[in-house]
Amino acid sequence: MRMCHLNVLWTLDPGVLRKLSHQAKALQKVIGAGNQADCIVVARPEALQDLEVDPVLSIFPITAPGPSIIKEAMLPFLVWSKLEDRLSQYDAIVARWPIPTRSFLKSVQDHPIFTEHHSKELEEIAHAQGVKSLVRRSWERKYSPQILRSAKGIIGVTDEIRRYELKRAGANRPSLVLPNGISLNDISLTPPAKFDGPSLDIAFISSQFLPWHGLDRLLQGMRLWNNSNLNLKIHLIGNVTSEQKIDIESKGLSQFVTIHGVLYGEDLNKILNSCHLAVGSLALHRNQLKEACVLKVREYTARGLPFVIGYDDPDFPDDLPWLLKIPADDSPVDIHALVDFAREVHKRSSLAEEMREFALTRLSWEAKMKWLVDFVRENI
Repeated sequence: MRMCHLNVLWTLDPGVLRKLSHQAKALQKVIGAGNQADCIVVARPEALQDLEVDPVLSIFPITAPGPSIIKEAMLPFLVWSKLEDRLSQYDAIVARWPIPTRSFLKSVQDHPIFTEHHSKELEEIAHAQGVKSLVRRSWERKYSPQILRSAKGIIGVTDEIRRYELKRAGANRPSLVLPNGISLNDISLTPPAKFDGPSLDIAFISSQFLPWHGLDRLLQGMRLWNNSNLNLKIHLIGNVTSEQKIDIESKGLSQFVTIHGVLYGEDLNKILNSCHLAVGSLALHRNQLKEACVLKVREYTARGLPFVIGYDDPDFPDDLPWLLKIPADDSPVDIHALVDFAREVHKRSSLAEEMREFALTRLSWEAKMKWLVDFVRENI
């Protein structure tokens, strides 16, 4: 089988490229001898400037004539005709959901394409402003049902998204839930600091703390919490806005919150190694999502660091001892519940090893890509 993972991306960042390279390597590893697996990244040349690209990724640059605003408008229509010869080489194509156009519909009708979805598209753009978002909503409504019905199969990173796409298709199509994975080669097992009672250190990582991350829920819970017998410290790792800093100060929490900024490598490891718990996203319900597969909690698992979340994750059963799930609403985080959770989970002598083994068998990209290859083979 000749298989292609196709990603049409108009904007890029190092994190996206790193994830795609991990997927590509895992896909090539699991597809088996005598088979071919490529990862194609379609992007504007200017989006690739100053980015290091892993050779495992096959870059397909695409340009259009005219000023930048015209280029951006034309590219969704040009890309599929330019890809025609390349796509004809494959027995199966898994395409990350692009901007839906008539030309994409034709490609799906002409080639064995499976669509891959990372969000509920109409809901995601519902609150965006401007002409671009208005046009995108129109295209989603006009072309998406036909495209989804014509696809060989539908892949969602959560079951919620999978069901959403099947409803948009208006037909029963082969489908798969394929949550995000991780590359364990990049993450060392680092058992958390042992919680001994006098102090509790909690890590909260995000490139920037947006509303659906729920930092405000944590801060409000800390404001309501009162226990002079425990030294509580929250470590914010990422970009914190001036408004959020003012909020921390106005709530009288400055002594309990340390803002580290963005950290990488050993600087990040040093902070995480000193923490007893970590925080995932706490307010994804604000995006009308009940389920998600957030990357950072997968990395916490591989490290051996127990964590708290405010949503359902298809990879994590509710009864896992090293995961605390809080209500998916806007209520303040119950700090007492976090402290009780830390006390209980740190009684497990093999905590970090259990979490690492779970990551190896359930969260690695090798495991995920094996599921994908099996699904594709069953439905081409």
